[in-house]
Amino acid sequence: MSANSENNKWMNQKHSEVKITVSPSSAEHKLIMAEYQAQTGSDDYYDNREAYDEIYNRFIKEIILEDVTLNESEAFAEPIRIANPDQCVSLYYGKFPNNGFIGNTSWNDQLQMFFEYPTYTPIGKRIMENRKAEANAQGVFASWE
Repeated sequence: MSANSENNKWMNQKHSEVKITVSPSSAEHKLIMAEYQAQTGSDDYYDNREAYDEIYNRFIKEIILEDVTLNESEAFAEPIRIANPDQCVSLYYGKFPNNGFIGNTSWNDQLQMFFEYPTYTPIGKRIMENRKAEANAQGVFASWE
């Protein structure tokens, strides 16, 4: 079986639950760092990663989808990615120890560097087709080409 057909099989496999997480926005990152600095006196989140993670995790948004494929989940998540272009929207599925995730890059980064990545909705497809045409006209290559 080819790698592409294996990927299609994997992306179309039903999962009882897929959790979609939306990372904090740039503005929320400023709030996170302000609270962290007030708590710890440091502006380096590696000084007390546990405290930073506790604050950071309060700002993550979660959506739970049931009985869906990863393709369906990506199609659900793509408008969220487009509406929140500086945030990462990731998918988590399965139960430990067989769990997994798809860590999507931000929509802005996909437009800037990874415009060859797949899209899952008609609007996402149109946006990326326009970006590819623009990049082609400018002689710009996707980062992984």
